[in-house]
Amino acid sequence: AGIAGSFIALSAAPAQAALSPATLGTDLNNLVLKGNSLVATLTITKLTSVGAASQLSQLESSVASYQQSVLAVYNSVAGATGTFSVSNDVLMALQNLAAINTALSVGLQGLSVSVVTLKPTMFLSTFQSSQATILRLSDDIGEMANRILDMANKILVMADNIGLMADRILATQVIQSANLKVIVDAVLQTQVNMILLSAAL
Repeated sequence: AGIAGSFIALSAAPAQAALSPATLGTDLNNLVLKGNSLVATLTITKLTSVGAASQLSQLESSVASYQQSVLAVYNSVAGATGTFSVSNDVLMALQNLAAINTALSVGLQGLSVSVVTLKPTMFLSTFQSSQATILRLSDDIGEMANRILDMANKILVMADNIGLMADRILATQVIQSANLKVIVDAVLQTQVNMILLSAAL
């Protein structure tokens, strides 16, 4: 599976509307809070031979919920018209979201290594279920990263204070690009881990 997944199919054509800077800032900061909570959940997830499938299924549900929240904000930005002044708060939130997705992708890579380590002590059905969930999660996290990057680009295109904030906006773009590379590398390595395990069956 590649990093493009079923997430694209969930996108609906958003209605054209003006973008409220205050609402955007609130929405982005709410995504940061939810994302940080999800990262914390992933970080404390320690897979076991018997419980791996159930643990990963619970994580998948949490990621799906966060994914829907990201999609809702993305759709509001994608369907917006006009220009507005980009605040420091918005730029910081975009940077934080990039960092969150990086943490999620790296954390998932760590879980894929755990599956590799635990495979000899797993039932075949547990391994197969864990493998499938890891691959779906890698697709979802990769697609969320794409959506957040698209959202950041659209926001920066709509900025009417680009001259005033040029350095900060450039810094945001650099951070987004750097994080996206880490995400892509981690997601691909996760998928390679699962593919190599399949070949070894």
